[in-house]
Amino acid sequence: MLRIKFLFIFLFIGSFNLIAQNEIVLESPALVEAQAGEGVVFLVKYNKEGNQQLKLTWKSDILNADFDDQEGEFYWETGADDLGLHSAFFYLKDSSDNIISTSKTLIKVNARPSVPTIDMEPDSLDSRAFIKLLQGEPYNLEFIASTRNSRNVDDVVLTYIWNNNTDLTTIEKAETHVVGNRLLLDWTPSQSQAAKKYFDLDLIAIDNTNAVNRRKYRFQIVGQELPPRLRNNVNDTYIITADQELDIDFSVYDPNNDPVVYSVDIPLTVGAPTINENGIFTWKLSSMEMSNISAEFPVTIKLKAEEAEDSQHFVEKEITVLKSEQNDPPLITKLSNLSIREGYDIKRRVFIQDNNHPIEELKYSLENEPDWLYVQQENDRLFLMSDTLDFDIVKADGIPVQFDVLFTVTDPEGATDSKFFTVTVNEGVNTEKLYGQLIDYQRSTDALLVGLRKQIRELDSRVQRNQRLKKGLLFTTFFLGSFSATGAFFEDHTIANEAIPYAGALLAITSSVNALAFNQENKVINLKGRLEDVEKSIVRNKSYLNTYSIDNQTDDELRNSELVNRVQSYRQALIEQRIELRRLEDEYRELNYVQRKVRRFNRKGKAENLRWSFIDTI
Repeated sequence: MLRIKFLFIFLFIGSFNLIAQNEIVLESPALVEAQAGEGVVFLVKYNKEGNQQLKLTWKSDILNADFDDQEGEFYWETGADDLGLHSAFFYLKDSSDNIISTSKTLIKVNARPSVPTIDMEPDSLDSRAFIKLLQGEPYNLEFIASTRNSRNVDDVVLTYIWNNNTDLTTIEKAETHVVGNRLLLDWTPSQSQAAKKYFDLDLIAIDNTNAVNRRKYRFQIVGQELPPRLRNNVNDTYIITADQELDIDFSVYDPNNDPVVYSVDIPLTVGAPTINENGIFTWKLSSMEMSNISAEFPVTIKLKAEEAEDSQHFVEKEITVLKSEQNDPPLITKLSNLSIREGYDIKRRVFIQDNNHPIEELKYSLENEPDWLYVQQENDRLFLMSDTLDFDIVKADGIPVQFDVLFTVTDPEGATDSKFFTVTVNEGVNTEKLYGQLIDYQRSTDALLVGLRKQIRELDSRVQRNQRLKKGLLFTTFFLGSFSATGAFFEDHTIANEAIPYAGALLAITSSVNALAFNQENKVINLKGRLEDVEKSIVRNKSYLNTYSIDNQTDDELRNSELVNRVQSYRQALIEQRIELRRLEDEYRELNYVQRKVRRFNRKGKAENLRWSFIDTI
């Protein structure tokens, strides 16, 4: 009986020696993904300390791959024809060429996503190496980014760089605006730009797959001789009143900066009608003078501005002047509706014409106006003005608020003119609040990602540990099963024959351990995968926000409607992700090894030291 016990102990120790030998684990990535045209590089590792006699071999269906069996480095330069799933097998052999450990790596080669496209409208200008624009001509250009990787235009981000200068937001005589996936360029090239001649506009488009396209548009400004142009609108008819000066602003500017001379053609000399070097025509008649030339009215005058060195380039305007013999009521000639956003102020000019009184003698009033709207006179100009509007005018529903206001002007004789206009207040962007929300989101997600990564590493380590133990138990089960199965061939009353019942008992024990100890392995793997999904979603959202360059809480980029929508959407998504992490925490605490850990801490009176990495950092 004693000999049977020694034999049993010998067999048991021998089986665990084999398990210890099997502990030399060959490690390689389970799955490697790459895009066609990229290189695939990874290491196959094992513990070389004390195992110098072992050698590394491999085989694969990849014909042009290389493997360094000394360093354990696998390298493969993929091509466009390598799309699909490939496999590589690695073997660790001893000096007798026996395989003691294996590893398998799957390599998935994906097609490269198509890069976004950038088009210009009108496309008729984009037909040569340089887009030729004429000096002084207005151009309205539109650049549109699109991608085949998504049907949602919001999945394409478009940005630009002028003349290779990232700090340059626009250039002279041009307005550059980015609206979603479009860039709007309104440009009237100047003479100085024609002298410089060449300008570069780099457009960069990034889609939701992080595919990037960069396209350079080169502009050539062609100089040309242009006639002078009026600075202000000039009416066809004016009224002159006795003892009051008639002033007409006929000032011009020359696109080529050539000197300009002014002239006036009028059939009368009474009152000394003249036009000065600044293009201001003046004429003043006394009551006696107007009475003497009353029959001459209406008077037609012709104002002209021409280049001093080339009289073929000119602008002229024919005007009719009427006389005023009575008090004409004031006239509101231009009062447009107002549209303003919260966070801005109002300064809009109102044009009043009164042939009998200067503007400072007139009175103005508003009815049904909001308390922040008022009228203010600056020299000879009249403005509707307001201070900066607060962010509490538009309600939470975001519907614009309208005010129908009556504007009235009254002269000293009591004559009046009135006109209704509408003030529309649209919801504005509270940049200080949005900036705070953006910073809070970045800080919260930074801390959350640290905890997530730590918990994912713990679960991954648990999976790897279970796989190593599972291999050892499977080998022991196989050995004991083989011993029990061959027991019938042993002679009766021998040590081997008498050890069969003990081997069977050990087989039952190891089978039960193998079945019970790893029954939650799939739960651990599933939990790890769901945590990784949350991590990927947060990283993707942060990468989109990082495409916006925000310096401080007053940065104009904070008014970008696309950025506003993304911040609100991602903050809502973060709430849902936190709820999901709470559910995952509950599943994590139900794992057997976690419950054992809780019980162990409770027995030691250290339950308050037990922390959950992916929850405590939230």
